[in-house]
Amino acid sequence: MISLNKPENALQYYKDRWQVETTFRALKSSGFNIEDTHLTDLRRVEKLFSIVTVAFAWAYVVGVFANEKVGTIRSLKHGKQAKSLFKYGL
Repeated sequence: MISLNKPENALQYYKDRWQVETTFRALKSSGFNIEDTHLTDLRRVEKLFSIVTVAFAWAYVVGVFANEKVGTIRSLKHGKQAKSLFKYGL
């Protein structure tokens, strides 16, 4: 319980944690589906993660570029974007 230690920082901690969770989602079910490979050999898993990390970064950069130059991601009624920069770039 991080927020019990410094409640004034709880919102920032939650935002940081949410970034990690959305990154995992992009690597798994909402993007690259790396768990579907069923790899068990450590060397192959390391190679896969190396490639996927580069692909993730590239998709994010393309999403940022497209959001700025091609067309802004629409906002939903509650103010959040309809899709992530990663998903837009993917």
